[in-house]
Amino acid sequence: MIVFKRDGRKVQFDKNKIKEAVLNAFEETDGNRSKSAVKIADNIADHVVSLNKDLSVEEIQDIVEEKLMESNRKDVAKAYILYRDKRTRRREIRSEMMSIVREKVNASNVQNQNANVDEKSFGGRFGETASSILRMYALNELVSDKSRENHINNMVYIHDLDHYALGDHNCLSVPIDKLLANGFNTRQTDVRPAQSINTAFQLVAVLFQVQSLQQFGGVSATHIDWSMAPYVKKSFMKHYIVAYLKDNEEFLELDLMDMFSDTYTDDVGITRDRFDDWVDEHKGGFFDETGLSESDFYIGSKVLNKKYAQSALYDTILETQQAAEGMYHNLNIWAA
Repeated sequence: MIVFKRDGRKVQFDKNKIKEAVLNAFEETDGNRSKSAVKIADNIADHVVSLNKDLSVEEIQDIVEEKLMESNRKDVAKAYILYRDKRTRRREIRSEMMSIVREKVNASNVQNQNANVDEKSFGGRFGETASSILRMYALNELVSDKSRENHINNMVYIHDLDHYALGDHNCLSVPIDKLLANGFNTRQTDVRPAQSINTAFQLVAVLFQVQSLQQFGGVSATHIDWSMAPYVKKSFMKHYIVAYLKDNEEFLELDLMDMFSDTYTDDVGITRDRFDDWVDEHKGGFFDETGLSESDFYIGSKVLNKKYAQSALYDTILETQQAAEGMYHNLNIWAA
């Protein structure tokens, strides 16, 4: 006796599968598998065997439903029907999902609904495939039946449905002022407060990247010019100190080629060199020798040495331009 599966395969008939399905329906209804339930399951399975002909899965299930109704256990028949309907729905979802995956992977129906996504590219096909699967998962596993039907019938629209399962936030403005001033944690490491405009812009790129992984939609810095102002000041002070330190005998003895080529990446991904370290080591002595304080460092300050201040302003302008370019470069590489 042959059974024709829904996918076209042919398999040998196994009456134990019928018995198990019937007993599952009894267990769903009664909470157990009684002797009478086992007897009914055996009778139904034996009846199918007695037909002595090849049948499809659907035909067998129709026979089981009919015999359960005849056994005066309509409640069990209903449980079996609901189970059958659930399995049918699962197969339909799986078939629909595979069809959508095939379409997205092969880019056979490119719509480019998002202007930022090229659905023919590798990343576009990958993202669209994942998005489609997550939308189906949300509709079939998470939202209510009423919400599902209303969404499908365009009665309501569930925004960003492909992210519903994850519950992420959408389109946030990052508080970069606070994060740059106090430092932050990326889950992998602690990040120290920024001490220059170059470091600040590098950390802005890090913040955008880290935040993008925790949400969907846009990430913004709503007043980045204002946010960067304190770090322009820090860089101006640093360059002033460097100009001052250059104007002494110790600086003339430094192996600058070696110090600038000896670069390393600190624990938050910021690139430094040994000259940076040398400047940091001599900061304290600078303030003691000059009597200056951090509050004295602003453009136009009357207490600063004019030569050092002009040199610092020149270096700060260049650093700010390069730092901004570097941030855009880092974000573009990451986004690509």
